[in-house]
Amino acid sequence: MFNPLSVSSAATALVPTYTYPEFRELMTTLAAENRTTGPEQLPGLIRYTAQNQAHLDTAYARPLLAALVEKLRQLPRPERWLVLGETWCGDTAHTLPILAHLADESHDHVTLHVALRSEHPELMATHQTDGKNSIPKLIRYDAATGAELGTWGPRPAEAQLLSHQLHADKTLHTNQVVKGMNMWYEADNGQSVQHELLALLG
Repeated sequence: MFNPLSVSSAATALVPTYTYPEFRELMTTLAAENRTTGPEQLPGLIRYTAQNQAHLDTAYARPLLAALVEKLRQLPRPERWLVLGETWCGDTAHTLPILAHLADESHDHVTLHVALRSEHPELMATHQTDGKNSIPKLIRYDAATGAELGTWGPRPAEAQLLSHQLHADKTLHTNQVVKGMNMWYEADNGQSVQHELLALLG
């Protein structure tokens, strides 16, 4: 069976990945236990993990782009999508459910799994954005051969620009940056990521 993590080390490949329902369950469990994913069990990251549960539910319900769903159903070969993320990551919480919903609606042309960035440093290192371990990161594979077909992430272009602007403003507290990004995702309603994926798929 094809394992997309075979591109990493044997030790890393033994670390489990999650289906989207399993990732959702993981987030619920961690929030209830006042924990988060990754080695840094910081209060802020734990708080974001609890808050991100609502973002997952909202994002999965966002309308799908009909042209993209149709494109996925007509893929010339089945694909496996691997998303690098963490439960504390707001961008993951806003985007992952949309990717999972698209996979669910692809008529089995796409299967999706989630890998924690903290558990796959080698894979993350080869899929950085501007030299940073930014997430979420979608990696598309040919389901039959394991060949990498392309990547997307960590954010739609407009959200990436906003993120740079917010982080450059040193007068803003981290919570204000998070609030600004959340407002953008709410207003966008999941459309930008879908239009960018449609463009990538040609």
